[in-house]
Amino acid sequence: MTAAATERDALAGTVARVAADVPGVAFLRPGLVDLFRPAARTGPPRDAGRAPAGVRVSRASGAGPWEVDVQIVVRRDHRALAVARAVRDAVTAALSGAAPDAQVTVTVTNAV
Repeated sequence: MTAAATERDALAGTVARVAADVPGVAFLRPGLVDLFRPAARTGPPRDAGRAPAGVRVSRASGAGPWEVDVQIVVRRDHRALAVARAVRDAVTAALSGAAPDAQVTVTVTNAV
């Protein structure tokens, strides 16, 4: 695994943890693989080398800023816009040391 991939995976893990802890976030949007995974599972919750569901971290060029896309599902008793802004602010603050110029986009995909 390259250094860029390791850094990307570390950023994605940080983003997933921070976003999931924001009040009003029910969960991060599951990926297709997560939807088909058996409910009773043995082993680690995520496969090595695979970004957490609902988080995409990429770079347009090797030296450009990180582009972070977070897809969340909000709780119905919270305002989606307020939760999305809180997630963006929390993720931006969490990445301020490791990726200070990161461009963070948050998409609300559903409400439960």
